[in-house]
Amino acid sequence: MWKKLFNLKFWLPVLVLGIGAGATFVLLKNKPTARKKPNFQRGALVEVMEATLSNPRIEVRTHGRVRAAKKVVLSARIGGEVIWISPKMNEGSFFKKGDSLLSIGIRQSQSRLKAPFNGVVQSKNVDLGQYVNPGAQLATLLGSDQAEVVIDLPMGRMDWLPQNSASTDSGNQYQIPALISLAGMSSALVWPATVKRHLLELTPRGMMVQLIAEANDPFRLKRMPQVKAKKKKPSGTVQINKTEEENPENPVIPETSNMPLFVGAFVDVTIPGRQLENVVTIPAQALRDRDTVWIALETFPKASVLEATETTDSVPKNTSAQRNIELQVRRVQIAHLDQDNVFLSGGIKPGEKIIISPIKGAADGLKIRLAGVEKMDWKKMTGEKRWKRKRPEEMGKQRGKKQGQKSADTRKEES
Repeated sequence: MWKKLFNLKFWLPVLVLGIGAGATFVLLKNKPTARKKPNFQRGALVEVMEATLSNPRIEVRTHGRVRAAKKVVLSARIGGEVIWISPKMNEGSFFKKGDSLLSIGIRQSQSRLKAPFNGVVQSKNVDLGQYVNPGAQLATLLGSDQAEVVIDLPMGRMDWLPQNSASTDSGNQYQIPALISLAGMSSALVWPATVKRHLLELTPRGMMVQLIAEANDPFRLKRMPQVKAKKKKPSGTVQINKTEEENPENPVIPETSNMPLFVGAFVDVTIPGRQLENVVTIPAQALRDRDTVWIALETFPKASVLEATETTDSVPKNTSAQRNIELQVRRVQIAHLDQDNVFLSGGIKPGEKIIISPIKGAADGLKIRLAGVEKMDWKKMTGEKRWKRKRPEEMGKQRGKKQGQKSADTRKEES
């Protein structure tokens, strides 16, 4: 019995089990505790814009088609043989008012036909030596001083035109400046035009009001400088080299083009409309479901977040006091909308943040984050300092200082 009590083989397993149990107890007692870090990254990341009031002038954008302002059919007054044709009677050739175009021989005499206005030959139906009867159509002539643009405008957009543009004599007469450009061209040239009147009959298919605009020198016969249409720059864009463009010593030479305003061409039309008052302008993609927008609403003020949050080792303890931003669906009143912008007359207050980026599953109360704001607010709340990487020469200097201090301390101990 005593031999077993003093036998090492008997106590060795017990000793191993005891040591293992003691180590396990120590590890469990001193296990590290995981610190809970507040989740500042929850919610969908969105882009917002601040609502501001303005008084913009709207633009009426529509389409039209070019037609000749003057068009006549040149006919023979009397019968006879065509004995002379001017070189200007070729199709596509230009002529001036009073130019002789052709002569018809009549019993040893002739009848000479002259141009009634400045224009161009659209088509020719006669040749030299041909006998023509009275009233025969010899050619079709188009005027070259002006061209007309027939503009289709929905009847509901007639009140978008300037209110003081109609004359006092007749209600369908106007003097509204407009810009027209050839449709489908990436670098379209712009022709100035003037809206003169509207027809008193709607189109049979689209039920559109037809405006008639006039453009001078459509075929570029006077070789006037024609400036390319400038692309619209977004708000806040800085114009580079603005002083050089406005310097009178270096005037800007406009780009010239001989491209004509083709008869029958489809064109894009821009007409300055009436001016709006006290509206909020948002991009078209920020309008949701025809009459609603999404608002980024803060449920807690920023001041209360900073006061209620206590930090230890750059980590907030009170995670329930963090800033909470939610999505709110708001119905608005629309004053005007076009292809690019929507003008709101009600439902939005100045200073509110409107969400302009898309969100999947958007609904009232959805948690969101503001792009470019959350990271900055995290640093303010936690007091986190940005770590700067030291240069090699700075690290060498610091290492030298530490070694010098260590050697000085060693000498003091030896003395």
